[in-house]
Amino acid sequence: MPERQTAHFRRLLTRSVAVPILLLLALAAVLFLQLTQLLAAYRATEHSDAIILRAERVRQLLVDRETGLRGYLLTGEPRFLEPYERSERELPGAMAALEGQLDLPQQQQRYGQLRERWRDWESIAAQERALKDEGGDYRALVAGGESKARMDRLRATLDELVSFARERRAQRADAAQASARRVLVGTGAAVLLIGLGLAYVSRRQLLMLSGRYESNVRALRQLNAELESRVEQRTRELQHMNRELETFSYSVSHDLRTPLRAIDGFSQALLEDEAARISPEGQDSLRRVRAAAGRMGQLIDDLLRLSRVGRAELQRAPVDLGALAQEILAELQRREPGRQVQLDVQQPLPAHADPQLARVLLENLLQNAWKFTARKAQAHIALRREPEGVTGSAPGGPPTYRVEDDGAGFDMAYAGKLFSPFQRLHKTSEFPGTGIGLATVQRIVHRHGGSIRAEGRPGEGARFIFTLGEAST
Repeated sequence: MPERQTAHFRRLLTRSVAVPILLLLALAAVLFLQLTQLLAAYRATEHSDAIILRAERVRQLLVDRETGLRGYLLTGEPRFLEPYERSERELPGAMAALEGQLDLPQQQQRYGQLRERWRDWESIAAQERALKDEGGDYRALVAGGESKARMDRLRATLDELVSFARERRAQRADAAQASARRVLVGTGAAVLLIGLGLAYVSRRQLLMLSGRYESNVRALRQLNAELESRVEQRTRELQHMNRELETFSYSVSHDLRTPLRAIDGFSQALLEDEAARISPEGQDSLRRVRAAAGRMGQLIDDLLRLSRVGRAELQRAPVDLGALAQEILAELQRREPGRQVQLDVQQPLPAHADPQLARVLLENLLQNAWKFTARKAQAHIALRREPEGVTGSAPGGPPTYRVEDDGAGFDMAYAGKLFSPFQRLHKTSEFPGTGIGLATVQRIVHRHGGSIRAEGRPGEGARFIFTLGEAST
C-alpha cells in the first residue's frame, strides 16, 4: 500500500510540474509568433524609411544640379557650376542606392520613368550649357521653358515615388501598432489563462493531497525543506563567488604588477650599473622597456578604476563640483608649474552626486583637457553649468555641465569612438594615455542616470557636456 501511495504521489507531483511547464511553453510559442510579426512590421517600416531617405537625397542633388546650371546661365561665372558638377558625380550613386531599395513592381515602374525623365532633362541641360559655353543663343532655349517642364515632370515622378513609399510606411506602421496591440492583448490573455489554470490545478491537487494522502503531504514538506536548503546553499555559493569576483581584479593586478616591477627594476639597474658597457641604442631600448612597463602599470590602474566604478554602490550627496575642480587643477599646476593655463571654474557649482565618483569624473575630464592643451602656449580650460535652454539644458530638468578647452580637439566624425575603452583618436607619441579615462567618465554618468556627449573641431578644442540624472533642488 505505501508503494502505491508513493507512486500515485509521484504522478501527482509530475503533473503539478508538467502542467505549468506546458502552459509556459504555449505562452512562449504565442509570444514568439506575435513578436515575429511585430518585428517584421517594424522592419518593413524601416525599409520604407530607407526608400524615402534615398529619394530625398536624389531630390536634393537634382535641386543642386538645376540651381547650379541656372546660376551659370544667368551670370556666366564658372563658380556657379560647382554644385552642378558635384551633383553630376554623386547622382548616379544616389539613383543606384534608391533603385536597390525598391522591391515592388509599382516602385520599379516609377523608377524607370524617373530615370527616363532624368535623362530627358540632362539632354536639354547639356544643350543649354553647351550654347552658353560656345556663346550661342541659349536664351531662346531657356525662354521656351522646356528645361523647366522636364524638371517639373521629373520632380512629379519623384513625388509619386515618395508618396507611394509614405503610404506603404503608414500601412506598415499601422500593421506594427496592430501587432503590438495583439502582443499586449495576447500576453495578458495568456497570462490570465495560465494563472487560472495553475490556480485550478493547484487547488485540485492540494485538495487531493490534503484529503487522501496526509503522509505524502509530509513527504512533500520534507522535499520543500530540502529544496529550500539547496537554495540557501546555492545562495551562499553565489555570494562566495561574488566575493571571489570582487577580489579577482585585485589579485590579477598583483600578479601583473610583480613581473612589471621586476622588468622596471632590472632595466633601471642595468641603466645605472652597466651604462658604460651598454651601447646608446641598448640604453634607449631599456628606457623604452621602462616606459612600456609604466604604461602597462597605468593601464592596470585605469582598468581597476573602471571596474570599481561599475561595482561601487551609488551614494548621492550634495557636492560642489567647482571646489573639486579647483583642487584637481591646483594639483595639475603643481605638477607642471611652467604651464600657462587660464582656468575658468564657476563657483559654487552645486550638484547631487556620489562624491567619490564625481571626483573621478572630474579628474578624468580635467586631466584630459590639461593633456590636450599641452602644446598651447596660453591654454584655456573651463567648467561651468549651462544656462537653462542652452545645449539641451531643459527648464526644471537635470543641470547640464560643460568642461571645455582650446586644445587639440577632434573630428566629429569620430565622436562615437571617444567613450569606448582603448579607443584613441591621437597617437600615444603625441598625447600619452590608455584610452580608459573617457570610458570611465561615461560609466559614472550612466550610473547616475545622466547623459554625456562630446563636441569639438581639430585644432579648436573640445567640449564635454553632461548631466548627472537628477534635477536640482
